[in-house]
Amino acid sequence: MLQSFLLSLASGIVLFIVYMYHRANLSEGSANYRYYNEAVKGMSRWLEQTIDLTQSHFQPCKNCGYEIALVHDNSYCVRSDLFKILHPEVIIQDQMVLRDYGGQDLARKIIQQNMYDALPSFVQARQIEIGYHQTPLETSIVYPYAKNYFRTHTFGKQAGCIFQKYFHVPGQEEIALKSNQSTHFHNYIDNLKLENKSAECIKDASYEKPTFRMWLKEECENFFEIINTQQYKDKLENEGIQYIYKTNRHLGNGILLLDYENEKIIRSWYKDSLACGRNQSQVIIQEYLKNPYLFKGHKMEFRSYFQIASTNPPILYGYKKALIKQCALKFDLLDFTKEAHVCNTAVTKTHKQQTGQEQDDDLYIDWNLEELQDILIQQGKIKSRNWLKEELYPQIMRKITHLFFSVEKYLLKDSRVGEFFGVDFILDDDLNLWIFECNRNPNFLAVTEGRKEKFGKLIPDMLEIQMQLVRSRFKRVRDFMNNKLLPAIKTRQFQQQQDKFKEEFLQLMKDRFEPEYQVSKSNLAELAYIGDGKFNGYIKKECLESSRVLKK
Repeated sequence: MLQSFLLSLASGIVLFIVYMYHRANLSEGSANYRYYNEAVKGMSRWLEQTIDLTQSHFQPCKNCGYEIALVHDNSYCVRSDLFKILHPEVIIQDQMVLRDYGGQDLARKIIQQNMYDALPSFVQARQIEIGYHQTPLETSIVYPYAKNYFRTHTFGKQAGCIFQKYFHVPGQEEIALKSNQSTHFHNYIDNLKLENKSAECIKDASYEKPTFRMWLKEECENFFEIINTQQYKDKLENEGIQYIYKTNRHLGNGILLLDYENEKIIRSWYKDSLACGRNQSQVIIQEYLKNPYLFKGHKMEFRSYFQIASTNPPILYGYKKALIKQCALKFDLLDFTKEAHVCNTAVTKTHKQQTGQEQDDDLYIDWNLEELQDILIQQGKIKSRNWLKEELYPQIMRKITHLFFSVEKYLLKDSRVGEFFGVDFILDDDLNLWIFECNRNPNFLAVTEGRKEKFGKLIPDMLEIQMQLVRSRFKRVRDFMNNKLLPAIKTRQFQQQQDKFKEEFLQLMKDRFEPEYQVSKSNLAELAYIGDGKFNGYIKKECLESSRVLKK
């Protein structure tokens, strides 16, 4: 007993001595600390040289609606990266996520249940003066509700550090704003047609119905030419809605069905086409999907989630669970009531409140897509129980990948950023898939227990991907520092070899998963695309623009 105690005591003393030696060697003011500090500053400087901070998504933003209340500190990133090098457990073992939104934010509650809330005292549900909270050095993922972080805080100094992921991609409005998305879609399809891609390729790449961009004079005039014809008037009278008007607002706002009254309003805005080219409102008018798949007579949409895990290289994931929504009223093209055609949860929730149906959950659907497949089999619309795997999932993956391709060049190319989107799809009666809209920073509304359960899995899965990329990058860069940078600094060879070191470091910064930091098998996200040309078989090489170079 005594011998065992003495051995344990001796072991403890040795560990304590090693710990104190390590701490002394890495304490502020020690030689080793200065070497690490110099290495981190050098790497930060190399990254700073790769980013053009004059781009529009980095322009200072004042009174922009929602300003993130974090202290401005130009030394923050160096201190945070150095802290993690000296305390690797905060990355390797922990998962520190900064979320700024308070109140009833379900995402933050799920983060607090599954990982570490890096700043639990940070509650910001409305505009607040900048500079109230200090970002903890341990933070590995910055997942703010506000998307303006890089417009109020300097990228690479005050935010977006080497060992962090910022969960918004500068430039993401090119996907999320309907006017931008439509323009890029037009250009993308035009390029495919110019390259004589097959009809099958064009169909696979098409994710929106024919659209008029009303700020463009020619398209605006073409739209009025159509609605001025007797043929259009007969169709509106006999068939019902033919077009839908969309602005860049979300939550079901900014959408008008082109009935008789709304047509009058639009005619007044454009002075019966005379204001085409002068009215520069960024709105689109889109051919309405007149044959949606119906459930019990109701039009339905489903929200499928996807993640741009990185833009350097592009890494794209689709999520295997979807949120199914149905419109509050039965579908009828001759019924111009918005609740029969727009299935947004906010619209349905408002309808429930106005009609006294707050306790009626029949208006929400908590199916999984597997259950949709069962219903389609019962209805005789499909025969195979592999339809989901062989038909619908590949369609989803193709559409989100083509959506990404159409806007890729407008996004910041950097491994420190990522983004999570909710795409609202509509399935037509022929089981073709169309994108209704794409939502950045999607809301997680806990309107049913089923939805809470889905989000309770989705959010940790989503953040695991980001965390494993951070850990993988940390491993590569730390090994690079220990094996190359520090020896060069100690022997005063760093300056002579700096160009070679910089090139190697920038390659190590490119995102990839190291063997020990793979995404877990229980994660429901599926790789749709990675920048070395891996598509999991969803897109044929001959269906891509020739400028998109693929590796086998």
